[in-house]
Formats: sequence, structure tokens, C-alpha cells
Amino acid sequence: MAAPGTILPESSMLLGDVAPIKFDPSARLVPERSIIEVLPLVNASSVLSEASQLIQKYNETPNWQDRLKYVFEPERVRGLMEDYYEQQNGVDPVIGAPIDQGRFRINGTEVVVLTYRGARTDGKLEIALRRAGGDRLLIDWESFVGYGERTFAELTRSRPTEPVLIRALVELDDYYNFEFNDETKFISLKLSSPDGASYVNAYCERESDMGRWLSDDLGSGPDNSLIKGYSVWVSYPANAQSGRCLQLVQIPAGRWLILPQKN
Repeated sequence: MAAPGTILPESSMLLGDVAPIKFDPSARLVPERSIIEVLPLVNASSVLSEASQLIQKYNETPNWQDRLKYVFEPERVRGLMEDYYEQQNGVDPVIGAPIDQGRFRINGTEVVVLTYRGARTDGKLEIALRRAGGDRLLIDWESFVGYGERTFAELTRSRPTEPVLIRALVELDDYYNFEFNDETKFISLKLSSPDGASYVNAYCERESDMGRWLSDDLGSGPDNSLIKGYSVWVSYPANAQSGRCLQLVQIPAGRWLILPQKN
């Protein structure tokens, strides 16, 4: 059992795999495992206090433009925040009472994770903070809100055939239909939106690298499947027969926190 104040990497939706942020058709189909070192909390009170105070300031700031100063890589994320709040009409998850905290080093990058009570499937809301220039801790906004390039409603309406990055709560499922009706050939995944209000199904071939990776990571079947937060590239088949059924293109990260690739 982990010591108090320790978040096990396997239980977190945030602790990141290293992956490209833009779609790369030549990239690995499944993520390389990151080296995650749990850092001690002894003598870390100032770091944890800094993280907590910054989250409080972010939460008390009424509009997204003013919140930019509290988020990691604000120049890059500004367009994503505008899309999320102005076009997708997204809202931030409600931050409840604090329940846990942890410090990690992921492939050399320090990440602080504060966990609060929340309305997601596991009853938790994890907020990751990363070091920026000047050594400030800032919120990794994309993993905090579970940002995707399209809402689930827009995804099923427009049915894009080019890959789209979404963050979802993922579990093995037993729904097979339309282009993916052969359960001996395909693995079915239920992808639920970060707020749990919508879902789609994504498929890959059972005997592919992705299929074997998913079986290893989630379990042998729907009855014993784990539920994890993944970042995934998905698309629809040409002339898709249903908005519910997509093809799984790549899994850039088996978490919601995506760290950029190191050169």
C-alpha cells in the first residue's frame, strides 16, 4: 500500500507518456512507457503550498483570458482555450475538497499533482502543474479539462475521416456493429467524454500492436476492464454508417497529460 500523500502512477489519468502533440502518421501506434519517479513529500510543503495557491487563484479568476497567466505554455494554449470556451462552450470541472497530493519526475520533467473531489467516474479531479520559465509552477490546462479538438457531439455529427485528438475515459466494451461487427477481428472500446455525458465506440484490430497493448493495459475483456483516461487519435471510415463507431488510429498517451517529445 502506498504511503499517505502518494499517488500511484497506475491510478492517475494525468501522469504522462511522452508523445508528439501534432498528429504524425509515422509515429508509434502505442505510447512508450515513461520513467515515472515518485518524489518525496518531506520538505516539499512550500512546493505544494505554491501549487495549491495557484489553483485557488485560477479558480477565483472569472474569465479564461485572465486565467492564461496561470496555465503552462499560455501562448500555445491560448487558441485551445478560446476554442474550448468560445466554440465548444466548455466549462471547467468543479474543484471540490482536496484529498491527495504528489510530486513526480517524468523523464526528467517535474510534475506536481493535486487531487480534489470531483464529478468524474472515480470521484476524483486531478490537476497537474509543471515548471515553466522562471521556475514557476503552472497548470497543465489540457489535461485539467480533458481538452479534445472536437466535442463528442461535433465528432459524431461531422464524422471526420482525418485523425482528431480527443481525451476520453476508456474501457473495453462488447458493442460491435456496422463496419466493426466482427468481434473476432476487432477490439471494441467505449470512449466516454471527460464529463461522462457522451460516449462513442472506437475499434482496432485485435491482433494488432494496439490491440495487444490495450489487452495488456485494460484487461482481457469488458467484464474485468479497467477504466483509464487516454489521449487518442480517432477518425471515421469513409462513408461511415454510424456516428457511434470510429476507428482508433493511434494512442499517443495512456494518460491525459502529454509531455512533448524530447529531441
